[in-house]
Amino acid sequence: MEREQLRASYLQFRSVVRDLAGEISISMPMFTDHSIDHIDALWDTASLLTGDDFPINPAEAFVMGGAFLLHDLGMGLAALPGGVEDVVADPIFDDLATMALAKLKSVSAADADDESLRRLAREEAISTVLRLRHAKQAERLASQRFRIPGGGEFPLLENTELRTAFGPIIGRIAHSHWFDVDDLPNHFPNVLGSYSRHPDGWHVDALKIACVLRLADAVHIDSRRAPTYLHAFRRPTGESSHHWYFQQRLTRPRVTADRLEYTSNQVFQVSEAAAWWLAFDAIGTIDRELGKVDALCADLDRPRFLVKSVAGAESPDRLARFIPTSGWRPIDATLKVSQVSDVVSRLGGKELYGNRPEVALREAVANAADAVRARSRLFGGSDLSVVVRMKKENDSYWLTVEDRGIGMSAEKLVSTLTDFGYSHWQSTEMASEYPGLMSRGFKSTGQFGIGFFSIFMIADYVEVKSLKHFEAATETHILVFPNGLSTRPLLRVADENERLNGGGTVLRAKLKHDPLSEDGLFQTDILYESRTRMLRNLLLELCALADVDIQLEGPDEESEAVETLLRGNDWKTLPPRELFRRLYQSSELSPSDQAMYNAYEDVFAEHVRDLRDDNGDIIGRAILAAGLESETVQDLWWWPSPRAQVYVGGFHAYHIYDCLGAFCGAPLKADRFSAFPMATTDELRRWAESQAELVRRSKFATARSRYGAGDLARSVGADVPLLPCGFVDGGEILPAALVAMLRECDEFIMIPSWELHVFHREDGTAVYIDQTRGRQVTLPSHAIVYDYPHWFFPEEVLKRPKDDRFSDFGSVERGKWNPRRWWYYSGKVGSTKIILEAALMAWGCDPLALADGFECLDFGESGDQRLVLECVDGVGEARVDAYRMHRP
Repeated sequence: MEREQLRASYLQFRSVVRDLAGEISISMPMFTDHSIDHIDALWDTASLLTGDDFPINPAEAFVMGGAFLLHDLGMGLAALPGGVEDVVADPIFDDLATMALAKLKSVSAADADDESLRRLAREEAISTVLRLRHAKQAERLASQRFRIPGGGEFPLLENTELRTAFGPIIGRIAHSHWFDVDDLPNHFPNVLGSYSRHPDGWHVDALKIACVLRLADAVHIDSRRAPTYLHAFRRPTGESSHHWYFQQRLTRPRVTADRLEYTSNQVFQVSEAAAWWLAFDAIGTIDRELGKVDALCADLDRPRFLVKSVAGAESPDRLARFIPTSGWRPIDATLKVSQVSDVVSRLGGKELYGNRPEVALREAVANAADAVRARSRLFGGSDLSVVVRMKKENDSYWLTVEDRGIGMSAEKLVSTLTDFGYSHWQSTEMASEYPGLMSRGFKSTGQFGIGFFSIFMIADYVEVKSLKHFEAATETHILVFPNGLSTRPLLRVADENERLNGGGTVLRAKLKHDPLSEDGLFQTDILYESRTRMLRNLLLELCALADVDIQLEGPDEESEAVETLLRGNDWKTLPPRELFRRLYQSSELSPSDQAMYNAYEDVFAEHVRDLRDDNGDIIGRAILAAGLESETVQDLWWWPSPRAQVYVGGFHAYHIYDCLGAFCGAPLKADRFSAFPMATTDELRRWAESQAELVRRSKFATARSRYGAGDLARSVGADVPLLPCGFVDGGEILPAALVAMLRECDEFIMIPSWELHVFHREDGTAVYIDQTRGRQVTLPSHAIVYDYPHWFFPEEVLKRPKDDRFSDFGSVERGKWNPRRWWYYSGKVGSTKIILEAALMAWGCDPLALADGFECLDFGESGDQRLVLECVDGVGEARVDAYRMHRP
């Protein structure tokens, strides 16, 4: 009678689940079959794995069947009481949607529809939440009641007694298929005694059943999961299509000895190689799962399964005997790293960053700042500071970076700091652990999972002590790298006197060299100031735009007083001169650099303007700066170049010539030594136009600074008609004057500035000196000296514009001049654009006709065709590369 009751209840349970399982395909159309057919097939796969002699009683069979029914139901919106509203209300949904939107924007065209991207991000976030939460939802379904429209409700399992007796364990086992194998004994430590209405021997070994479920589900990857008709109807794309293809071609597995054997009824062609490799990976995962479960059952004296491995899982070549290919051979060409520690030390050190030991300090402080900002976003608090300490102990210098940030558990401490290239900030695990962090606007400086390892450039002993926020001090753990990356790190519980009070992390590193040495942190053995002052200058240079407080305790201080170097985001409100001195005053600057920056301070104070993002937040304070340096540093064969600094997450990354000030930027490379301002092109254009006007009217302006400002402004697409576009025999010339000049001539010469130096006398007249021998030359009345067109933006940020009027330039032959091609690449940027448009306006001609008569005067295969210029002293001549255009 008990058996019949269990059988009838299971069939009732199944009849209700059948319809609910059918809803999964609506929520997850790209996934392979999760319907009742998949659930029924688990009985078959379980029988294959266990064999005929596996001990299981009727109560265990009922519990196992219930777990089969529930385990994937949470992947359908219909299984949630509130449907999609429940998903959107999930604490991790906003974070996942934020991350998905950022990813879509990073790979989409600049003009992509924002609303469409947000819709796609929302759909991806819904799918991800369902996938991540479905196992947990399966546990709830065992007791959940569903409402009937118009009134009433019902459970999935109607029999109240059986639902009460077995519902919780059925749900827990259904949930467990997403647990790690090693965690199963913690969740199912005991065998449950028999239900009071059942025979005494009908106990329930939940651990055993959990093992059956996870293996039966894992091995079901054959054609029953990907029926041909469903494949045709759903039309999966991307990686989902590869899953469908390989599963559709696998036959039902069979058991030979203790191995599971998958075969295919079709060969995999070259075009289907990606699907074959997914099959190989899936079979490898199953093989490892079988091994783990077998070891667990053996160790805990549980019944062992008949199947213990998968044929061919260890070798692509051997698997191809069972799942054949045609036209290609599956050689295991998976990327491998033989010397992991060596690769990490290289790619996380000098091979990536070069000989720049200061990077280790930058990355350590940036990581600490990330942790502090994360804690502030989630839990609030006013202590937004990072403390840097340097001390000398027993003839060695120690560097310490401390924060009161979000902290790390022991597990996170190990996984984060031993997984090279893995950024936990960007992971779904982080979204699950700290829901709401990303959606509240948190953006980490660390994005690539490599910055921490730079510490081993300067240190051979490193320890990281951490305590997760809100955990007891006794949970403080320390991860020790006693010999850098050459040996395994050691995780230990902090001693009582080492514990942290409150969440946070402390990185402590023993420096390989005295910081005041050529190999040390300061990269010099010259004591400009005390070590403390040099560390102070270095930190200000690296962290000038930090959004957290930066504090310092140096090795030369007798007391343990901590100095606050800067307040978080104070750069946005500092008076211009104070900001300028933070950025450009250092005892380690050369005298010529210092003279240039001293001269520019007044200009900066008068001209500095803010750049803002779409929310109105300040993301830059800078000026255009070009020309004044040549006036302030006299009688040198060279002069220093002014540079604005670009900061990623508040930390120094790169520079931009012909500007002064600071920009918030985004990294272009993993080392963060290549970055670009994050301001939009419109904002940069607005800023450049305003700066160009300031330069034009400035009391500090020179002919060179006006031309430099105009060239830089035009390189961001700004329209600056009142700034010069080049130099003619009378000096600087404006675009309108150039049009008038061209109307008076039938040919025009363009001389690039790399051929002639342009100097200016006190009366403003121009002097032209050839670059090769330093001779003063006479410029023809119909010639202009111009800079080669400069494009401000890196190609990966905004591609250099092309002039499509000349796109039909035909083939390019070696040694043969192609004027249309030249104008195609040069006709939309800088001074060349101004010259082209001026000629078209003055001469009223067709662009292609003008281009076809455009000559290149150089020393090429046709001989020396360069332009001849007369020397001012009347003796000799100079030859220069040039271009000549004719009125058509």
